Amino acid sequence: MTGTPDSFLEVRCTSLIGKESSIGLCAGYEGDKWRAKKLASHIFSWLPQVALDQTRKDTLDSANWHERIELAAAHVYRTKKTGSRGEIGEILLHIACVQEFGTLPVLCKLILKTSHNDTVKGFDAVHVVYAKGDIELWLGESKFYTDPKRAIRDALASVREHLLPAFLDTEKAMLYGHIPEEIPQADDLQKLLHQNTTSDKLLKQSVFPVLIAYESTAISKHADLTDEFQKEIESEISSLHQLVADSKSDITVRLQLIFVPMHLKADLVAFFDKKLEAFA
Repeated sequence: MTGTPDSFLEVRCTSLIGKESSIGLCAGYEGDKWRAKKLASHIFSWLPQVALDQTRKDTLDSANWHERIELAAAHVYRTKKTGSRGEIGEILLHIACVQEFGTLPVLCKLILKTSHNDTVKGFDAVHVVYAKGDIELWLGESKFYTDPKRAIRDALASVREHLLPAFLDTEKAMLYGHIPEEIPQADDLQKLLHQNTTSDKLLKQSVFPVLIAYESTAISKHADLTDEFQKEIESEISSLHQLVADSKSDITVRLQLIFVPMHLKADLVAFFDKKLEAFA
């Protein structure tokens, strides 16, 4: 298997409200500008991890890398550009879960795309964490928006929908057939996702990472990682975390919040599109 790229995003702040924690990840600045271009390159470097099946990842080498990257890029898009580009949020969620929380991907939904620009239904990330012989399923949701408040509202709406028994039954049936044989404790994971296992048990053994990538006032006001910037980004993300806490009284499952403040979303999309042009 190809190794994962080196870390790029850095944890700028953390917060805790009750038992629910959040982290803030940021690309930082270079030459007085937020590092949109380098973040786009970092996201691109993760394409083989999120958009190739295990066999193709295992056999990726210098002889076939162009073909494999082209295939991975095709799972993101090959038609006209779109400003939404939700796949960026999905890849950021994957990166954060793997690098900040040590998760192991079970299934990357981008692989399931059957035609260009398909919308991948269900959870945006399906990962697992192993702790003391038990498995903890991480079922993620990502929002890549300009407005953080709208992103939070829509993310919580998605979580509520995904917690419905009918949705969980459908998702379990889909995931059950895609558990890799080589993944540790595959049998235990299959039991957890079996149709006869109650959704209550599944929820007790699950964490729901929610990634909010948004245009940040603090990012836009600064050009360097000063003490003043640090205070403002901490305050901004703390306020957004509090908004989640105030809006989720009916959601009792454990959320892990991941905030990714950006300067201009359109710039990041443009740089990401540019990286893919050679493979479109």
